[in-house]
Amino acid sequence: MPPCARTRIEEQFMILFILQNAYKSDKHPFTNNEEWSRELLRSHTGRRLKEMIPDGVQYRVINASEEIGDNPDSIFKGNIDHVSLWIKQLKPDIVVACGRIAQQICCDMKLKYMSVPHPAWRQLSKRETLEIKTYLSKKACERV
Repeated sequence: MPPCARTRIEEQFMILFILQNAYKSDKHPFTNNEEWSRELLRSHTGRRLKEMIPDGVQYRVINASEEIGDNPDSIFKGNIDHVSLWIKQLKPDIVVACGRIAQQICCDMKLKYMSVPHPAWRQLSKRETLEIKTYLSKKACERV
């Protein structure tokens, strides 16, 4: 993160990343969202997501739906109650919607959000993830 005078405020800056939905596989055979959350950063999606997260900020990653699919092609509609609960609990400074399902739930909820490609998108470049990280870092430094 670029140096900014408000280091303590940066550490209190909360980013909520919303993804689509979890799915299990032979490599990641989790059965609930807690297990998914622990395994996320080891996955392709999680590694790419880490490239977007500024140093020194708090963040949480959730899915737009609590349902867990059986394969990568599993797609579920976002659950407003689920996302609302997390927003009320975390009170994020910024919501980052990763992909179309997350973007749709944010639109349905009339949330102010930042739209970014889903981290699993194979064409997402390191340059793009760095641009996202830089933007979020600036937002954390601007926070009053």
